Amino acid sequence: MCGSDLRRESKRRRQISWLDALLVLAVLMVLVFWWQAGSRQANQVQVTPTVAAGIPNEQIPFVPFTPTPTPPPANATPEAVPTQGPTGTVEHTVEANETLLSIAIDFNVTVEDIRAANGISGDIIQIGQVLTIPNQQAVVAPPASAPESPRGQVSTFDYTVQEGDTIATIAARLGSSVDDILRANSISDPQLIRPDQTLQIPMRQVPAEVMQSSGTGTDGSIAYGAPQITAPATGAVISRSEPVLLRWVSVDLLEPNEWYVVLLYPQTPAARQFPSVWTKATSHRIELEYTPDEGQSAEYAWQVSVVRVLDGEGGAYSLEPASPSSELRRFIWQ
Repeated sequence: MCGSDLRRESKRRRQISWLDALLVLAVLMVLVFWWQAGSRQANQVQVTPTVAAGIPNEQIPFVPFTPTPTPPPANATPEAVPTQGPTGTVEHTVEANETLLSIAIDFNVTVEDIRAANGISGDIIQIGQVLTIPNQQAVVAPPASAPESPRGQVSTFDYTVQEGDTIATIAARLGSSVDDILRANSISDPQLIRPDQTLQIPMRQVPAEVMQSSGTGTDGSIAYGAPQITAPATGAVISRSEPVLLRWVSVDLLEPNEWYVVLLYPQTPAARQFPSVWTKATSHRIELEYTPDEGQSAEYAWQVSVVRVLDGEGGAYSLEPASPSSELRRFIWQ
């Protein structure tokens, strides 16, 4: 009996002892937590700019940065800007009625530059084709001794823009230049022309008989097919001791106010500038006085088309194409 009572009392004392220990431990943990939280808050309040300034930047992670308008360092990489540098290029998607020559005129480069940049050996391009156009600053300029473009008397004609026309194709068909057309019409952007717009087309050294042959207007239709060039052969190399004879097949008997217009485009610095050639014949001879200097090579591209001269309003004259332009032929004179 005495032993039984002693065991129950001993068990009751152990249960109270464990419960007290748990309560004490919980209280201590709460006190420690409060103490640590209060210490962190006090530390944060005591941080001053002087202390922070003494900490190396690389040891402060996730520090927000507010940019200020200070100039970039000298070695900083500038942001890419769409400007044209000496080695820059642009991309151009070929549109209807465009040729390598018209594109070259639009971008103030040579046909050879476009060929080289795109790995093209001929003159065939397709609508929708993307061409790389080298920067015009990279084109080799003619030497100072190269002859200037022939000036002479300037005649001005009216031209009504047709669907699909560009300044370059108009210049190529009528025998003017892109710069002259832009200047005569105060146009800053060659793309800003529209169908039925009337343009002033300046032409240099137009023979008097061309002006006197003007006739009445037509419906503006193309009357002939493109002239077929027969000589020189494509890429022909001609000795500088020989004149160059340009020849093509007759499209038909021309009307009195219709003329073949031959255009020559210099492709190298040694090549000379020529005015447009107006003729009723099916050939044109380039005399030896235009031959390149000894040791130089002059490359030309050329084409021919039929142009109609019309009476305009108030005594003015106007032009309209009577045929598409021929293919573009090239020859080298050296």
